[in-house]
Amino acid sequence: MTQFYAHPTAIVEEGATIGEGARIWHFAHVRSSAIIGREVNLGKDVYVDCDVAVGDGARVQNGVSIYHGVHISDWCFVGPYVVFTNDVTPRVGNKDWKVVETHLDVGCSLGAGTIVRCGVTIGAFAMVGAGAIVTHDIPPFHLAVGVPARPQKKVCACWQSFLAVETMPSEYVRDCCRENMDPRVRAEAERVAASL
Repeated sequence: MTQFYAHPTAIVEEGATIGEGARIWHFAHVRSSAIIGREVNLGKDVYVDCDVAVGDGARVQNGVSIYHGVHISDWCFVGPYVVFTNDVTPRVGNKDWKVVETHLDVGCSLGAGTIVRCGVTIGAFAMVGAGAIVTHDIPPFHLAVGVPARPQKKVCACWQSFLAVETMPSEYVRDCCRENMDPRVRAEAERVAASL
């Protein structure tokens, strides 16, 4: 019995690992050796390269290509048409090409059309505004916008409240988070905030 859903037009190559409750929509392509976590949703036209892992509960919206070297943790949101790269100096025919890794930490969100330069880390429960170009690391629980993306303020775990830059980690999970968040995700936010 299949424990995940793949639309008839989706391609899931042999050797890919798909978690229980995952949903893979129209024209998506999951390569062999990719790992898709439990309850992941891959939208229309999503491409997941070999050796990429997408964490439990993540949502990847339409038109996103996740290349080798991109690591997506649990509960991340990747908005429509986000662009990832994995090569700092792309040239055809380079004999010594090396993958440069990118990390999306637990619970972070990337707005529609974000471009992420390889080699950066988007911190846990950080949020990147639509259309931003990320060229540097974004700290946990920060909102970053612009070209290039720069942290502007902090956000609570459920992203309903903007917080002053001087806000202490003990205030990152607020009453709005307790009301709005899946308890599993809120528990992760509390764990991360306690570690900062």
